[in-house]
Amino acid sequence: MSRRLTSFLRRNRGPLALLLLAGAVAVWLAFRMVADFLYFHDPAHRDVELRGWMTPRYVVETYDLPPSLVSELLDLPAQGPRRRRMRRIAADLGLTLEELTDRVRAAAAEYRQARDD
Repeated sequence: MSRRLTSFLRRNRGPLALLLLAGAVAVWLAFRMVADFLYFHDPAHRDVELRGWMTPRYVVETYDLPPSLVSELLDLPAQGPRRRRMRRIAADLGLTLEELTDRVRAAAAEYRQARDD
């Protein structure tokens, strides 16, 4: 390396470290975005049976429903924790996960029917 480049790198260690860190974060976020897109557009991951570990956001993505409809369907408070699991939501509603799955699927079919009309 030339002496001028080495001197430049020494003088600008902080900004260069921040630039590298920002680049790494941007690559990671881009990877996550593409991975989520591919995962949720795979037909095998559409309208799946609800599992206890799933969150309302997962339901929004896999059933392709608006968040407001899912919040209303799952009786979620407007303010409060957003990362509640389906097992907890089903218990709060007094339903099994299978019953909650049927409820979500029926609402999804109704929403899609209304959207297609």
